[in-house]
Amino acid sequence: MTIAATIKKTVKSRFPAPAARMVKRLGIWPSYWVQMRKCRESWRLHGDQYDQNILFVAGLPKSGTTWLERMIASYPGFEIQARVPEAEFHELRTGGSHDFELPEGVFDRFDRRLAVMKLHSHGSEHNNRVLAASGVRCVYLYRDLRDIAVSNYFYVRRARWHPEYRLYKNADLNEGLRIFADRRLGEYVDWIRSWKSNADPETTLEVRYEQILEEPIEIMTKVAALFGLDTDADRIAEIVERNSFKRMTGGRTPGQENSKSFVRKGKAGDWKNQFDDETKAIFKASIGDFLIETGYENDDTW
Repeated sequence: MTIAATIKKTVKSRFPAPAARMVKRLGIWPSYWVQMRKCRESWRLHGDQYDQNILFVAGLPKSGTTWLERMIASYPGFEIQARVPEAEFHELRTGGSHDFELPEGVFDRFDRRLAVMKLHSHGSEHNNRVLAASGVRCVYLYRDLRDIAVSNYFYVRRARWHPEYRLYKNADLNEGLRIFADRRLGEYVDWIRSWKSNADPETTLEVRYEQILEEPIEIMTKVAALFGLDTDADRIAEIVERNSFKRMTGGRTPGQENSKSFVRKGKAGDWKNQFDDETKAIFKASIGDFLIETGYENDDTW
């Protein structure tokens, strides 16, 4: 078993939350150096095949970033995730890395290395400048914030290392949704707006989780084209099939829930089955206009 796998298994054990955070913290640097060596080996074997050595994906938490990462990692040489320890420490301190600012020169570390870099970083002017300075292209990914809230509740209750675990562990679903609305909802709105405002449309692709669900081949083709990867139709179809919800969950179909799985349900609009009237009113007051602005609703009658 690898160092990363051992740490992951330990963190998911029944350790008390503070101990789980400590174990995760101690594993960050060892895992980073192991993966950096693997990225170097990937470059040695496959580096001459690609124009882009780092494929950057920025996504709101619980928006399908891991799914997209797995599809991109189907290309030879990109099987390794490029970790950024500073982002992981930031998440352990604050409970999220959606406001993380990329270190200056962060992409220089990955010279002569191949990897997918998946972060939750926002689209600040600083982050877009760092991307542009290094010539790194980016896909940014988000989802209906109501569905994110539901997924976040189930995720944090399982993540004993998470700084917000204590807030969610004894909360029922709608209590957890209201915690999310109070602590994160406005920040996530700002995250989406930051990318929309600052991203360079020539080097950046906006993707919604719902689009991947509805049109996985079309979206994956656009992602591959952005990064200069093979867009052959058969190749794309094979990647999509290999990373389908059914394949990733051992046979479940979208909508079949396993609340203990990282890939919980794979369905858009599940918030309709989860929100009570009070929660709906809170979200409507907070992001009703934003949902209309982004096309998730036509009016406020939801």
